[in-house]
Formats: sequence, structure tokens, C-alpha cells
Amino acid sequence: MLEMRDLHLSFGPRTVLDGIHLDVRPGERIGVIGPSGAGKSTLLRLAAGLLRPDSGTCRNSFLRTRLVFQDPRLLPWRSVAANLDIALRAGGVPAGEIAARRDRWLARVGLSDAAHAWPGELSGGMAQRAALARALALEPDLLLLDEPFSALDPAMRADLGKLCADQARATGAALVCISHQPWELAGLVDRILHVAGGQVRVQAAAHA
Repeated sequence: MLEMRDLHLSFGPRTVLDGIHLDVRPGERIGVIGPSGAGKSTLLRLAAGLLRPDSGTCRNSFLRTRLVFQDPRLLPWRSVAANLDIALRAGGVPAGEIAARRDRWLARVGLSDAAHAWPGELSGGMAQRAALARALALEPDLLLLDEPFSALDPAMRADLGKLCADQARATGAALVCISHQPWELAGLVDRILHVAGGQVRVQAAAHA
């Protein structure tokens, strides 16, 4: 479970989070919307342990948290396949399972033919798909998505959103997805949070 209690965080004079409260339980799928600069990405970085709050508590008892950034962050000196292999080895996947798991997930995001390509040869959308495959191949129990579909066309956004939702349902993983496009959260999440001014302003069921 992820528990956030009265989180406050400032960057210099700018207050980014101002008393956030949030619980994420196993199996929950949550969407986060709000204006730019509202603190949405900061919320995910706190959950992933990349930032610490100025005050309040953030407790994450999930064992395999994975954060997919809007920027794919692939190692440019390694092929697409090698980017996944490195992550799988670091994640403790047995050596004998790495190739099969890597190939399965590249196929699921439509990148089998690009396995030996360099990141610099990929389009922005292809690079985002590779980053998503890298995260999903690690079988996270908490998947944090920071606008991971922004470089994709609407049809691919829908396909990959469904892939993430299906994987979360199949494994019981929790999922938190930031989006500037509320429509793409339909079918992906169960409830939506509206974050503004560093606070959760509204919570609603995704179908409401």
C-alpha cells in the first residue's frame, strides 16, 4: 500500500505540494489530472522514492514500484533489447528467463522488429513504447505512469492503455497514471483525482 499523509514540498520559494493525502491499495487504478505545475509529476516521484517531502509522511510498502517518465530515458549506447536486458538483470530476473520475457514484452508493444535498433533510430512514440515494455517486463506491483502516451497517436494510446490496465488486472498490481487527456483514462483507471494548487481538489469514479 502507498500512504501519503499531509505532504508538503517546495522548490525554493514555490510551493509544489500543500497538504496532499492519498492512499493507493493493491489492485487500485487511479488517474491524476490537473494543470501544468500542479504537482502531479512530483507526486509520482515521491511515491517512487526519488524525492522526499519537506514534511508529512510517504510510506510505500509495494515491493516492485516502477515509474515510466514522459521522457523515455533509454540508454542511448545500448540497443532496445539491451535496455530491457539491463533492467531485467538489475531487477533480479533469472538469466535464463531474460530473453523470453524481453521478447514477449517487445512483441506486446509492437517493437519486435526494433529489438536491435539504437534508441536514436526510434521515433518518439517507439521510444515511449520501449520504455513502457521495460517497466512492464519487470512485473511491477505498483506502476506509475507520468504521461507515458503523449507521443503516440490516439489509436496507439488506447491500445497501450488497455495493455497496462489488463496487466494490472491480471497481476493485481496498482496503477497511477497522469494524463492531460481525461478521455484516455477511460477504461484504464477506476477513479480520477484532480490536483491543483498542490492539493487533491476532487476525487471521482472514472465512469462518473
